[in-house]
Amino acid sequence: MTQLVLSARASRTALSARLAAIDLYPGQDAVLLALGAEDGLSLRDLAERLSVRPPTVTKTVARLTVQNLIEKRSSDSDARQSHAFLTEKGLALVAEVRSAQKTVERNALRGLSEKERKTLRKLLQRIERNLGLQPGSEDGAE
Repeated sequence: MTQLVLSARASRTALSARLAAIDLYPGQDAVLLALGAEDGLSLRDLAERLSVRPPTVTKTVARLTVQNLIEKRSSDSDARQSHAFLTEKGLALVAEVRSAQKTVERNALRGLSEKERKTLRKLLQRIERNLGLQPGSEDGAE
């Protein structure tokens, strides 16, 4: 597990450097990508989708709003809720974020055959499933 954590950290560090080059902080990329997939999400839905607490999304959206990447609007049906929408500038940045992710992934997997990549993906998915087990469920042994 130590190696998995170190690899994940190295990956995130490499991505963070690429994001910094386009004036983004870690975490902002996830918000932009989520809105790129479904623009106009409520902040509550955005927090749920990203598995973070609502105050975290509120701060990130506020920062992205100042950067003119997101526009926050009140809900038409519930004045207590806000929805986040990408601006043109934000929409253009989504493609750059995806490109940065692909570059980091390409670098990380350099030298691995297609078969090795497929095996790695399956093993990582199995680890994710194993760690995602709820208390009281099976131990994941196959």
